[in-house]
Amino acid sequence: MVKISEIVNQNPWWKHGEKFAIFDKNLKEANEKPIFFKRKRIDLNKGNIYVLRGPRQVGKTTYIKELINKLISEGIDPNHILYLSSDFFVSRRELRSAIAYFMNKNIDVTDLYVLIDEITSIKDWNLELKYISDSGTLEKARIVATGSCASALRRKGELLPGRGLEGNEYHMKPLSFRDFVLETTSQVISTIGEAEFRDSLKKLLSTLEKISYSLEAGFNQLFKALHQIVPFKRELDYLFNLYIRYGGYPFVVNDYLLKKLQSEQRQSSFAINPKLSEALMRDIIGDITKLGKQETLIRQILKEISEKYGSRYSFSKLASDIETTHVTTIDYLETLEESFIITILYAFDFNKKDIKFKGDKKIFFQDPFIFHSIKSFLTGKDVNEVIDETLQNEELVGKLVEGIVSSQLIANQEIPMMREPKTFLWFYYDTRGKEIDNIVRIDEKYTAIETKYQSSVSSKDIWRPSQVKEYAILTKEDLKTEDNVVLAPVDLMLAILEKSHQTL
Repeated sequence: MVKISEIVNQNPWWKHGEKFAIFDKNLKEANEKPIFFKRKRIDLNKGNIYVLRGPRQVGKTTYIKELINKLISEGIDPNHILYLSSDFFVSRRELRSAIAYFMNKNIDVTDLYVLIDEITSIKDWNLELKYISDSGTLEKARIVATGSCASALRRKGELLPGRGLEGNEYHMKPLSFRDFVLETTSQVISTIGEAEFRDSLKKLLSTLEKISYSLEAGFNQLFKALHQIVPFKRELDYLFNLYIRYGGYPFVVNDYLLKKLQSEQRQSSFAINPKLSEALMRDIIGDITKLGKQETLIRQILKEISEKYGSRYSFSKLASDIETTHVTTIDYLETLEESFIITILYAFDFNKKDIKFKGDKKIFFQDPFIFHSIKSFLTGKDVNEVIDETLQNEELVGKLVEGIVSSQLIANQEIPMMREPKTFLWFYYDTRGKEIDNIVRIDEKYTAIETKYQSSVSSKDIWRPSQVKEYAILTKEDLKTEDNVVLAPVDLMLAILEKSHQTL
């Protein structure tokens, strides 16, 4: 049985009220960093279960603690909020006992909050949520559950039909480039020596807060939005180069900013702590091995993905190269994808209007810092050395940017369960080897988006299948329309690209 003292210790607001934030480890650490990263808030309605999926190190626990802080500041009685970190429990029985204690303590209360962090550390956690729902607890409460072992969270979450979960699954991923710009620019300004550049960054921030774009709006709206921020191309170039180096993990971005704020030097990049890369790899390997996967095989697959980066190949080819079965390879790849480590792009067949299941695939890492960390992990090199070498390789940078674009196109359209990436985003190639990086389907209309991260680009660089009605080339410099093709700098495009309402 769980001890009452353990429950009380996890809920200091029962004793301190709103002042708990002063003592809370997560909030205290977040407030001491250069940036306390903010995410969209979930509207929590009584009678529902909410699931928040995402990799470690993106701030899920801090998000939950900040949510508690806001609820209390808005007048919710601190005693009506239960937080449980499942890392402290060894069984469903203990979790059930802790929730029962809270419900009995508030037996006459009809509006309660139950927040369960890292629920996937408990075996058969989904059955416990089913029990809680069936026992009537949801009649007076709402439940929020988070998990870093995202594969387990998704697969078992699918086994809870009709229990208030529908439409209430959310993703928390590393920052998109738009979020990176909106969240970091205020602090970046204080690291810039040039007065005119500082002023331009301020104006970029105020302008970008008023401008955003989603793919449903079409390319006419895209072109209008791009022209509103094109005066800030220099500033977005600077920020995008930072993003390619450090990615969107808040703990990495904060380490860079802290070092730059503490330095009198004005160079654009700084060596980050290599332990950050090590911590990320420990989390990645640890979470995947918890699902029964072999570390040796994980390492082999990551090695092949990084060496073939941006190229197309079949699952069979990958299986052959790592000397394992086709079935095992797919199982490992799907686990890595569901755990927000990789993005798998499938080839599309316009005739069948479906995926070419036996066709080639492209595989990217979902954040630039994952790519750098894995290369460091595989080679034994300091992650800063890996970053510097990568940025000196123009072809590899182009592939890295292509992966960034694909990940953020997904974030714009994805809705957990109902609109998964393979239902709307693919790449395309034909028997002659012609290829398009991204085919996006929205309302049965196909859009081609090609990434050419180079200075000189022409509309002739895009291939035009008859089924595709809108075309865009994401470039390094060009902004124009040419032969009904939109050419747009990739940093401008990503700076205005929204996330879906289900991505925090």
